[in-house]
Amino acid sequence: MSAVGSPVSEMLVIVKSREAQRAMLAEMGGDRAEAEKHFLATAHLELVLADDYAKAGDDFMAFRSRSSAAAAFWRGGQIKKARQHFAALARDFPKKAHIIKMDLAELERMKVPQSKSKS
Repeated sequence: MSAVGSPVSEMLVIVKSREAQRAMLAEMGGDRAEAEKHFLATAHLELVLADDYAKAGDDFMAFRSRSSAAAAFWRGGQIKKARQHFAALARDFPKKAHIIKMDLAELERMKVPQSKSKS
């Protein structure tokens, strides 16, 4: 496990990775409800990790986790929420705007159905 006092939980990283795998497997299997559930779990775990990375002073990993969270919200059907997270990323990391635009373009090509929930 991670070192004592580490601001980033190795266990949380493992759980997030497993949720992402479950989401992708469900998506590939055509089970939209299951995929949505696991993508949204992944998104929330990524947000927790992003905050932990930021507190540890690791801006690269904080950006990466926040970007992954936004993509997971998108793939989980919460496109409006995903766009809000991408907009916040562009504001907080203006030098990475080109990466954010490429990520958004790729997600828009996926045609993921929006969630019926109001998020």
